[in-house]
Amino acid sequence: MTQASESAIAADGEQEELPAPDHLRALLADLADLAAVLEVDGRFLFLNRAGRRLLALDPEGPVRSSSAFDLIADDDRELLEREVLPALHTDGYWTGNLALEPRISTKIPTRSTLRVQPFDDHAPSRITWIARDISTERAVYERLHKKIFEDELTGLPHRSIFLDRIDLALRRTEGDAIRVEVLFISLDRFKEKNDRFGREVGDELLKAVAHRLEGLCGPGRTVSRWGGDEFVILGDDDQPDGQSASLAATVADAFTRPLIVGGMELFQSASIGVTSARSGEMGTDQLLRQAEAAGQMAKLRGGGAMHRFDEDMRARALRRAEVEDSLRGAVGRNELVMHYQPEVCLRTNRILGVEALVRWHHPIWGLVAPAEFVPVAETSNLILEVGAFVMETAMAQCTRWQEAFPERAPMVAINISAKQFLQDDFVGYVAGVLEQTGADAEKICLEITESVLMDDIEMTIATLQRLKGLGVQLAVDDFGTGYSSLSYLRRFPVDILKVDQSFVSGLGYDPEDSAIVQAVVHMGRALRLTTVAEGVETAHHLIELRELDCDVGQGYHFARPGPAQSITHLLEAGSEWMRTII
Repeated sequence: MTQASESAIAADGEQEELPAPDHLRALLADLADLAAVLEVDGRFLFLNRAGRRLLALDPEGPVRSSSAFDLIADDDRELLEREVLPALHTDGYWTGNLALEPRISTKIPTRSTLRVQPFDDHAPSRITWIARDISTERAVYERLHKKIFEDELTGLPHRSIFLDRIDLALRRTEGDAIRVEVLFISLDRFKEKNDRFGREVGDELLKAVAHRLEGLCGPGRTVSRWGGDEFVILGDDDQPDGQSASLAATVADAFTRPLIVGGMELFQSASIGVTSARSGEMGTDQLLRQAEAAGQMAKLRGGGAMHRFDEDMRARALRRAEVEDSLRGAVGRNELVMHYQPEVCLRTNRILGVEALVRWHHPIWGLVAPAEFVPVAETSNLILEVGAFVMETAMAQCTRWQEAFPERAPMVAINISAKQFLQDDFVGYVAGVLEQTGADAEKICLEITESVLMDDIEMTIATLQRLKGLGVQLAVDDFGTGYSSLSYLRRFPVDILKVDQSFVSGLGYDPEDSAIVQAVVHMGRALRLTTVAEGVETAHHLIELRELDCDVGQGYHFARPGPAQSITHLLEAGSEWMRTII
């Protein structure tokens, strides 16, 4: 060896003697990565213990007859011949990913560095090889890649990728001929199948739907799982308007054939919303809102329906967006006010309670109907802000009535939205407002709709029990419009059933409505629950409800909703309160 190979220059400029060969062998033996010295033809001259383990070679046996190049995986043979060996010949160095395939082991990805080590004229060159097993790093990378770029269940492109592709398509400037088409696909009654067959079959059904939709998407189209049982398809084609309808018809037709899931043939229909726009005409969010709105309209038409976003829907969507923007900050601007509607005992005509109803006084539009702004709030996080205002204001008013009418203060019913009920700290929040306002918990009734209660039975029961622990009353609102069963209802610690006004309106005229109201009243009596009929608007309704022995009525026949002051006047009138209503 030359003198340069026997010593090195230390950091302080002094010459530092290299370790002896035995020390080098000991150092390489403890190295966790493969370390080898090769002949130029690939035969091993030296291979450390980690290398022998990695290549599944005898820990003690000779390796000189083995060639490292023979252990290169078939997939990387071309890389070896085309890149690695030429680089060693010309540059004396190569580094990169190289897969190994030992004879009795699976393929092993490595990060390898090979370097030609020239010797003097009396000794041939050698090749040093350092290789690190990157199997774990590769597995982690693949998992992260799938998590970022693919839907975990179906393997379809992740929704973030879908959004990027819509954004790119809408930004193109090739001309007016480029149209961006979006289909919003919502599976019909999927939850029922999931409940009937179980979560595992439900997941397999979603995979089967994803596979079928993916088969419909050629070049220029992307299908993605939007969430839950919803899918979206992007068509970025230079096609006339009818193309999207044709694609939607093809998708709808695909759902007419059964899906094979777990050896079973399952039929699954879908509601399809369709919309399109030219490049540069609108943004990604607006286009998706249109597609989702069209999908909701299709859902309302029944299973397997299809609806295209039209100008009327566009106008409603614009109005909805305007309402949402204006509603932000309405609480802080003191634009929201509370009205209350009496709940009357049908046997004594006494006011037993009031329902708290929020109203919005817009500075330009005037009084905005709750039917217009409440659904907008419910589909956004605005409902949390509005709901907090309602609860805090209503409980504070309840306290004032308690102080003014200690013996006959009305119970105050407060509607709870799904997003409020599902908050992790909801029970704690209710307890905090009770303490802050000084309201008597027994004079507070929280109304939760039937559909919200049935979303997650066990979680619902636990939350209701904690609320009951605070001492508040609990009511099932809009009862009869959902799908709760008697067995579940018996498990809910509720006090009141409120019959939806859509059934009360048909009392005495519609046999089905009359039968439903009668059944609810009888059910309430059997379960020892108070029954409240909403939408009592005529004397005929009142007579029918009294004959059915319903407990409480609420509606325009008694009184319209009004501000707290008007309710106070009614309470001051005592048993003569109905005479004070003009």
